[in-house]
Amino acid sequence: MKLRLLLILPLGMALLSSCHLSNPNAVAEKEIRDILYDLSRDFNWKNIGGIMQSVHPDYLHNGMYDNGLRELWLGRMALYDLLTIEVQFIDFSTDYATVHMRLVFESAAWELTLVEPGDSGDVSYFYYSNGSWKIHGNQLWGW
Repeated sequence: MKLRLLLILPLGMALLSSCHLSNPNAVAEKEIRDILYDLSRDFNWKNIGGIMQSVHPDYLHNGMYDNGLRELWLGRMALYDLLTIEVQFIDFSTDYATVHMRLVFESAAWELTLVEPGDSGDVSYFYYSNGSWKIHGNQLWGW
């Protein structure tokens, strides 16, 4: 019985470690998906502070700094009650990630669907800094 366990244990460990080999960004992808889930939850709860906690201090997106991002999302909160985020896939490049997703904003009177990063992209670009992923913007000064 102990011999079987000694044979099965390394095999199980190898199987578990091979999961990370097939997707080396699996942990990073989960962290980013969790941030986006939290963003939609904070939007639905009208918690702008919670959204802004996920934003990097050096945020810049098409000339917009983090204060502009805050105003943009406050405006969206004023128009829409619910946000659903559907992540399609995430592109990784060392410490940077671009999330391709659909944002669906809904209220009783309005609905807006953004296909990101193409439509706006304000929350599509992430940067890994100080042990965590943060929304970073595309770091461009204009369109």
